[in-house]
Amino acid sequence: MIRLHTFPASLKGTPNPSQFCAKLETALRLAGVQHEVWYEMAPSNGPKGKLPFIEMEGERIGDSTLILYRLKEKLGVDLDRGLDETEKAQSHMIQRLVEERLSWVLAYSRWIDDANWPVVRRALFGGMRFPLSVIVPSSARKSVRAALHAQGIGRHSPEEIYDLGARDLSALSILLGEKDFFFGDKPTLADVSVFACLVNIIGPYLASPLKEAALGHDNLVRHTERMGELHAAKRQRRKIELTLAA
Repeated sequence: MIRLHTFPASLKGTPNPSQFCAKLETALRLAGVQHEVWYEMAPSNGPKGKLPFIEMEGERIGDSTLILYRLKEKLGVDLDRGLDETEKAQSHMIQRLVEERLSWVLAYSRWIDDANWPVVRRALFGGMRFPLSVIVPSSARKSVRAALHAQGIGRHSPEEIYDLGARDLSALSILLGEKDFFFGDKPTLADVSVFACLVNIIGPYLASPLKEAALGHDNLVRHTERMGELHAAKRQRRKIELTLAA
């Protein structure tokens, strides 16, 4: 049995406050991979110092993308099965846009935008006792600010950052068009990656220009709702299977 270590679902409106944890769990559910979920609050427990990570056959594997590569190698898990080489290349590029740029705009909107930080702080750190309730959130926010600066996006003005995110969303909207999913009538890894990011932009009660831009694309909203329904359905099916097995 694969053990998935992930953040708890502490932010209302999204299955996981981490888009990468949401991505991996959604991928496992859609692929029908048997797994159990263990909640973590310390990313440092992971082999790469971040979440999610999995334990499989005595091995601890970190990073959602590398985990999926290993699951494909070991178990044949491949949500992109059936795509041709050009579609696989396009899927790869969609995932990189979402995970290597749009994700940073999302991080800025939560951790740095003063309008949202109090809500995020309560959701993620509200259960801590003093003085950890003061020290840990402040330290985490400083770390995110430093990472955003090192990556480059944190050097821009808020208007510039949100404009970059809006342009990414517009590109995704154009690529999706009127299709249910990016590459036909079944979700692929591109759909999973986009969903994991968009549900964290659209779902939580956090207002920002990024959320406004996302809500301005009806097809992206419908895609998020469609993927959310699949995510929930797979979870319910797993609960039924566990009940019958017991």
